[in-house]
Amino acid sequence: MKKLSRFLFLPLVVLLLAGNAAYAVNHEAKYFLSNGEAKLNAGHYKEAITVYTKAIEYEPKLSRSYLSEVYFKRGFAKSALGDNEGAKSDYRISIELDRTPKDAEAYYNRGIAKRTLGDNEGANADFRIAAMHGYNNAKKMLQSNDPKNSPSDANTDANSFISSGKAKLESGNHNGAIADFTKSIELDQKLAAAFFNRGIAKRLTGDKHGSLADFRKTIEVDPTPINAEAYYNRGTAKSFTGDNHGAIKDYTKAIDLNPAYGEAYAHRGKIKETIGDKEGARLDYKQAEKFHITLHSENKL
Repeated sequence: MKKLSRFLFLPLVVLLLAGNAAYAVNHEAKYFLSNGEAKLNAGHYKEAITVYTKAIEYEPKLSRSYLSEVYFKRGFAKSALGDNEGAKSDYRISIELDRTPKDAEAYYNRGIAKRTLGDNEGANADFRIAAMHGYNNAKKMLQSNDPKNSPSDANTDANSFISSGKAKLESGNHNGAIADFTKSIELDQKLAAAFFNRGIAKRLTGDKHGSLADFRKTIEVDPTPINAEAYYNRGTAKSFTGDNHGAIKDYTKAIDLNPAYGEAYAHRGKIKETIGDKEGARLDYKQAEKFHITLHSENKL
């Protein structure tokens, strides 16, 4: 029994040591940021640069988001000292390190970096996202550039990109459509329609893995659709991910909300045929034909 307890004890020690090491890494990373921040706020820019440079030398133990913030703030300190080229270099690295910021301040910082590098459109997009999350400095930045700007513009722009993406999709410009849907997602990560349509576009380019990821995201971000089209889209996403019964349920809900939804009848019929419900499929195809819908294409855009 003593031998067994000894063998059980050793892995526990290893886990405890690993946990302590992880805590130390996290603690030191936070120290670099807080110490550098204090010097930055006090106007001691050279000292702040020294601290942030040490943090960068510590790089393998820092997360990409931490490291992005370090480069951004070192760039800010360099800019304050007149080293514009050095600041731009740090800002570029900051953007590369954190392409999907997790909070409003990170979006705001990335917006500042983009503006310094001349990407005004990208900067405004980031400021809008930060403003939507209540970040007042971002709101002020938008208003100072254009008093007509408001946080609600971000949602408007997101939907505009969906519309332009759909137009490109219908014209056969699949890559252009993907680019527009991606811009929409960057502005509003809760727009299920952007993920759905990007999934369609990716599928048409042969990117099956990317397509499935977007369809799964469609289902994840819209657990309670509010209209027939949203249920239809989620049903199609479920069918592509292999959830045939879930797809039928969503198509049925779409038909309940819009009894003239011919595409929903057609696709529900196709799923029923796949799972062996021949009679159900025949009835659905018959209903679809009443609305002049046949399944010549694989999906509705």
